[in-house]
Amino acid sequence: MIPLQKYNRGFIRNHNTSGVVFAAVFTFVLLPLLMCWCGCAGITDSLVLVHADNVTATGIIVDKAGYVVTCAHTVSGANSIAVELTPGTNYEGRVVCTDNARDVAIIKMAGNFPALKPVIIGDSDLMHQWDEVTSAGYKPGDTKALTSKGAVTGLPKADGISYLQTNAALDPGLTSSAILNKAGELVGMVSGNSGKAGREGYALSANEVRTVLSQAQEAEATPLTIVPLDPPSVYGDHVIVAWKTSRPATGQVEYGTQVSYGNRNIPEATLIESHSSVIQNLQPKTAYHFRVRSVDCCGIEAVSKDYVFTTTAASVQGGKFAVSNIDIYDIASTAATVRWITNKPATSLLSYSADKQGEADSESDNTLVYEHKIRLNGLRPETRYSLNIKSVTDYDEVEQQNLSPFTTLPSSPVCCKINCRLSDFAFKTLQGGDFTNRDILGKKVFMLFTKTSCPTCMQQAIFLNDVYANWPKGTDMVMFMVASSEKKADVEEWIKKYGLSVPIYIDPTANLVSGCQFRTIPTSLFLDTGSVIRDYKSGGFGNKKDMETTVKRFYETER
Repeated sequence: MIPLQKYNRGFIRNHNTSGVVFAAVFTFVLLPLLMCWCGCAGITDSLVLVHADNVTATGIIVDKAGYVVTCAHTVSGANSIAVELTPGTNYEGRVVCTDNARDVAIIKMAGNFPALKPVIIGDSDLMHQWDEVTSAGYKPGDTKALTSKGAVTGLPKADGISYLQTNAALDPGLTSSAILNKAGELVGMVSGNSGKAGREGYALSANEVRTVLSQAQEAEATPLTIVPLDPPSVYGDHVIVAWKTSRPATGQVEYGTQVSYGNRNIPEATLIESHSSVIQNLQPKTAYHFRVRSVDCCGIEAVSKDYVFTTTAASVQGGKFAVSNIDIYDIASTAATVRWITNKPATSLLSYSADKQGEADSESDNTLVYEHKIRLNGLRPETRYSLNIKSVTDYDEVEQQNLSPFTTLPSSPVCCKINCRLSDFAFKTLQGGDFTNRDILGKKVFMLFTKTSCPTCMQQAIFLNDVYANWPKGTDMVMFMVASSEKKADVEEWIKKYGLSVPIYIDPTANLVSGCQFRTIPTSLFLDTGSVIRDYKSGGFGNKKDMETTVKRFYETER
């Protein structure tokens, strides 16, 4: 081995000194600056200004065909939209798809625009807390993009939508700015901020943006259409209307004795392709005009032509009791929804069993309704299920049918990220028994990882204890704490000292904490009925109300 000092002397003695100096300057000064300049140039090449009437905001080019993403509230109600590629060079734009829940709008540029440099959309599910990110966007009136470096400080989820929280400076006015990872890929779009310069803000995750973009491209390729309706099923004071759409959409019926209609039923909010609706409280032996309306995920509406039906003189009790319009949809790895319609008000009973398992389970509702819907949770992934539906009227008329079997989807991959299934675990109870992942199957879970030596953990334990004590009993929500690498005596002393009643389990080897590589304790996980991680929080909640609100929102979202 050559000693470092001797090697350096020989190198200097046999090479031009100025070349060494230049190499050092290039390596440690010019190269980083060059890399930064190239990165910034790459970012701004994909940014544009979107002018919607008198409102200006950042837009992000996401496809060379002229698709630009921005916030939905920016273009809402605008009479004219223009995309400014370079200062003073505008191209007409039109909204192809709007998703108000995500606050995303996809704009399509028109005209002969030059070659575009779209941003690469990264996989935001691969982001972790404290990963480095860069924000880039225009403030109104500026022609130079503002950039700020920071890190991911949280990966929250609200109403089933994924976000990134970042401490990159998100000054007011930077709505629709891009959030990029170290590779320059789009991992988020700013959809709101704290309203104060330099404070942490929130960005919609890039995978949510990708979903809306895919919907917009599909809407462009194949417009939403309504398949011609079959004649409706007509009864004395109600009618069953059924129709299909070319892709999943909502459904609603307009009806009345005149072509102006005047009445609408409550719309079906679930996006499905096979629609059915019961129109009630009609006059017997009366002609009614009706048409159906459906709206897809992009907000694009399709309306059928006018149809006419005439009610009969039969009463609601007359005629044979029947079940129709059966549908199994929204199938996941651990859940599915079954719906059907009866021509008379009746109860709902759904029996189901996994093939080769023998035992059958059931879900029921004794409310007398025409439209029946039951959501099954806690199913096994990649399993074939047999179903039987049964409805009974107030006059003891019974109708039941065996349905075609369906198979649940494969389970989510096992990991510690959002949308992954939590790995199997075996915790110890204070009584010496085992508490495993099998004990939470089919239930929604809020679990808090803690340590008795951590002051913040003590505070979080008290918060959770109050939330647990006040939570309605009999729900399918489970809350507990996991103490890692703890002695039983320390945990029991903790319980006694703070009067805790929320269940606490011990992970003596901290296998789950180390396997998930939690950066901080406390850390909270939210699991759905299939033990899939839907949200997590690193660190503690600011107060009990914050924790309670988050748990309640998760519970209602995953229902």
